[in-house]
Amino acid sequence: MLERLPFFNLFAPRTVRLLMYLLSQLAYPGLYGITEYDKELDTSQINLQNNNDQFDFLIVGAGSSGSSLASRLTLADYSVLLLEAGGTPSPIHAFPLYSYLQNADLDVNWKYKTVPQKNACFEMNKNICHWPAGKVLGGSSILNAMMYLRGNVQGFDEIAEKTGDNRWNLTNVLKYYKNLENYNGWFEPSDQHGLNGSMSVERTGIQPFAERMMEAGEELGYPVRDPNPYGPYTEGFAKLDLHMKNGRRHDTFQHFILPAMKRSNKLVVRKFSHVTKILFQENNEAYGVEYLRHEKRYIATAKLEVILSAGTIRSPQLLMLSGIGPKDHLAKLGIKTRINLPVGQHLQDKYGVFLGPFLVEKYQALVLERDLRLIDMVQWYRSGTGPFRTALGDGTYAIITEKAKRNNRTTKPDIHTYILSTTLTNELRRMLVEAYNYKPEIFEYFSKAAYTDSFIQLVTLNNPIGDGTLKLKDKNPFSHPVIDPRYLQNQDDVDTLVEGAKFAVKLVESTKSIQKIIGRFSPNLLPGCEEYKWKSDEYYECFIRHMTITAFKYSSTVPIGRDMSDPVAVVDSHLRVLGTKRLRVVDGSVLQHRHTSINDVTCRMLGQLAGDIIIDDKVQNPASF
Repeated sequence: MLERLPFFNLFAPRTVRLLMYLLSQLAYPGLYGITEYDKELDTSQINLQNNNDQFDFLIVGAGSSGSSLASRLTLADYSVLLLEAGGTPSPIHAFPLYSYLQNADLDVNWKYKTVPQKNACFEMNKNICHWPAGKVLGGSSILNAMMYLRGNVQGFDEIAEKTGDNRWNLTNVLKYYKNLENYNGWFEPSDQHGLNGSMSVERTGIQPFAERMMEAGEELGYPVRDPNPYGPYTEGFAKLDLHMKNGRRHDTFQHFILPAMKRSNKLVVRKFSHVTKILFQENNEAYGVEYLRHEKRYIATAKLEVILSAGTIRSPQLLMLSGIGPKDHLAKLGIKTRINLPVGQHLQDKYGVFLGPFLVEKYQALVLERDLRLIDMVQWYRSGTGPFRTALGDGTYAIITEKAKRNNRTTKPDIHTYILSTTLTNELRRMLVEAYNYKPEIFEYFSKAAYTDSFIQLVTLNNPIGDGTLKLKDKNPFSHPVIDPRYLQNQDDVDTLVEGAKFAVKLVESTKSIQKIIGRFSPNLLPGCEEYKWKSDEYYECFIRHMTITAFKYSSTVPIGRDMSDPVAVVDSHLRVLGTKRLRVVDGSVLQHRHTSINDVTCRMLGQLAGDIIIDDKVQNPASF
C-alpha cells in the first residue's frame, strides 16, 4: 500500500545543452515542485492511516537494507510497516548522468556535515566535509554512482570468528550476493555470478582512455579481472558494472519496494514519516515508535519487533535519543541512560583524495557539450543504450601498497581507486562545488581542464586505521548529529594515501598505454600547496589534506560483536541491540571497514541475510518475540 506516485516525463528537451541546463536548474535547490506535489498527495491521503497501528514488524528507514529486509519479511507472510522520512524518487533519478548532481538535491538528501577537520578537507569552506545520505524511498541507492562492487568480502570470515556465528562466514554470505544478481556485466557469466536474481547489473559505457587504463594496469603487472568474484577481493583492474536496468538506475525502491507491494498486501509504506523515539516497556523491551508525519504525531506498535534500518547516522541517533548509548554523553544532554553502550564511538568511513585532473588527447575522454548529441539522448530514452548510459564511473583498481607489504598486511588491498570521467559544463561543475562545499579557487583549478579531455582518480583507503565519533547535538530529533570522522589524524593513513596517489600518477605517466594518448597529471599547482615541489611527497600530502573526500561508505556506529564483553559491540550476531528485547539494527552501521567493504550491494545483501536470521529466530525461539 503506497499513496499515488507522481511520475512525469522529464526526458524531452530539444537539445543536450538544454538538458544540461534543465538538470542544473532542477538539481539545486532540489526537485522542489515534484517533491511538493508528492507531499500534497501524501497529505491528502493521510486519513487512510490510524493512530496506534500494529504490524508484525516496524522498519525505520527505506534505504538499501530496510527495503531489502521489508521485501524478505513480507515474502515470508509477515506484515510490515516501513517508515521513511523522505518521499518518492522522481523519474529523473533514473538518469545515469544525474548521479553526482543528486548530492545537491536537498529534497532527497539529509545533507549531513562534519565538524571542521583539523587535518583534512582544507579546500572545503571552514574545513567542513559534506556527507550525502538518502532521504527518499530507496535511500542512498537513489544518490550513489550505481557502482556494483562487493569489495573485501573475505572480512566476513573475521565477523564470523569474532561473533562465533558461522552464518556470517564468507561461504554463506556469498550465496546471498549471488542469489540477488541478474548479471549482465563486463565479465563472462559463470558460477561467480547469479543470472536469475531480481537485482539487475549491467555494464556501463566507458571512454577510450579507460580502455587504455586497463592496459596500463597490465603493463605494471596487475590483471584485468572481475572485481566481484565468488571469493576474496584481490589486486587488479576492472571496468565498472553498475546497478542498472535497461540503461537506467536500478535502485532499491524499484528492486524491492515496488515488487513487494505488487505481490502482497503485507507491506505498508509511509512516506514523510520522521521517527523521533523508540518506545519501550519494562525490561527494555521495544514495542513501537513515535513519529511525525505532516506535523501530526503518531504511534505505531509491533507485535514482534522494531527494526532500525535508518543508516549509519540516523540509527545511532535514534538509539541515543531513546537512552541507548554512552552514559556520560547522554547525561550531559539530560537524557536518561537506558543501556550504556558505545553507540557512535567507532565511526568509520571509506575516504580518500580527489586526484587530478589527468589530461589526455582529444576524443579520449568525455566532454559533455562536444560528445553527447540529441540523437544519443533519444537512443538512451528509447532503448537504454548509447553514450548516455554512463554514470561517469569508468573503471576501478585495487592494490596492496609496499607499506602494507612491509607490515605484513596483505590479506586484502589497502588502496582502492575509482577512475571517473568528470569533464562537465560550467553549470554542473558549479553545482558539484556547492554540493561538496569546495572553495571557489577549486572551481577555478578544475575549470582549467573544463574543455580538455581529462579524468579524475578518486584514490581511497580501503581500511583506514583512524576512526571518528558521532554524537548528539541535543535532544531535538530534528537536529543533525555531531559528526567527526577525524580524517587523516593517523599518519599511517596519510602515508598510505601518498603511496596510492604516486601510483595513480605513475599509472598515467609511466606506461606506454597512456603515453600513447599523451596522459599527464595537471601541471597546475593546487591552491594551498604552492610552497611544495610539484609531485614531491610533501606536495602529494598537501594535495591529500586539501582534496579529502568521502566515498560515501559510513559505518561502524552500531558495531556487531559477540556480547557486552566486547568493548566495541552494540549488536550481537543476530543484530539484536545488546541489553534489549525485540529491537534490532539492520544497516551499514553494524559493519566495520576493518572487516569488510560497506556499499550498496552489501547493504542489499544484509537485508536478505538479516531477514533469514529473524525468520530462523522466530521458528527456533518463538518465546523471544
